[in-house]
Amino acid sequence: MNFDLALATGVAGIVGGAYYALLGLAIALIYRTTAVANFAQGELGTLSTFLVVLYVTRLPLGPTVQLAVSVLIAAGISAFVYIALLRARRGADALNLTVRTLGLYTLIHAVTLYFWGANEPYTMAGLFAAGNIDIAGFALAYDQIGTLVIAGVLGLALFALFRFTRVGLSMRSVAMNPEVASLLGINVDRVALVVWMIAGAIGALVAMLIAPVSFLGTGLMQPYILKAFTAAVLGGLNSFPGVVLGGLLLGLVESFAATWVSITLREPFTFAILLLVLLFKPAGLFVRQHASRV
Repeated sequence: MNFDLALATGVAGIVGGAYYALLGLAIALIYRTTAVANFAQGELGTLSTFLVVLYVTRLPLGPTVQLAVSVLIAAGISAFVYIALLRARRGADALNLTVRTLGLYTLIHAVTLYFWGANEPYTMAGLFAAGNIDIAGFALAYDQIGTLVIAGVLGLALFALFRFTRVGLSMRSVAMNPEVASLLGINVDRVALVVWMIAGAIGALVAMLIAPVSFLGTGLMQPYILKAFTAAVLGGLNSFPGVVLGGLLLGLVESFAATWVSITLREPFTFAILLLVLLFKPAGLFVRQHASRV
């Protein structure tokens, strides 16, 4: 493999890893706060993107306003899902709620397939201009640069939210111990609602980054959400920096495996790594000791 091919493979892996890291952060955010593994995260993003492409983009609004409206729509859908399905019976345990997200995954996929499946795939205008920028003889696409910038800014924003804001402090308190947080006067339901809204907005943003380069269809997010769970497990569901590192590592390994070995082994290789991590380091590669949500 020559240097240019290795560099292109590495960039593609980092961009793919950014998708996995962002989705993994949304999954870890919900898991840490509510102990629920949200299997419907990807389908919520797909549904939001369909609404954006077919309705929001037809409004006489600028791209920035359209993006803001899209994120608000996604946050609203996630809020409705939490209020209607995941807060209805407060006595339900985490397994019960996780199984509900599996049912929600099936329901949303069926809805998108019924309304929009006949004419898929759809095309979606990219969030960034077409073209490349030349860096020392290497062409880097604007959408790759934009994806990495958005991922970096969003990651820093989430870090700042958790570290320096009152809302973030409440989220951390609920993640550590919801019963104690409630006794301290924190509205646990409200915090969980905010978390679901943030996760929904992240999922929709990732879907809108992916759709222009892979076409919008009812199965848009299915491969990505599985790999996002893999990234979250690799890094450790209780460690946000670990999830980011897990996503980037997965993207790089996947990209180089497809180039060096065979593209047909790309998916099996990814999940073989997941099985090995679950067998030998179930808390995650970047977690020093097993961390559990109490």
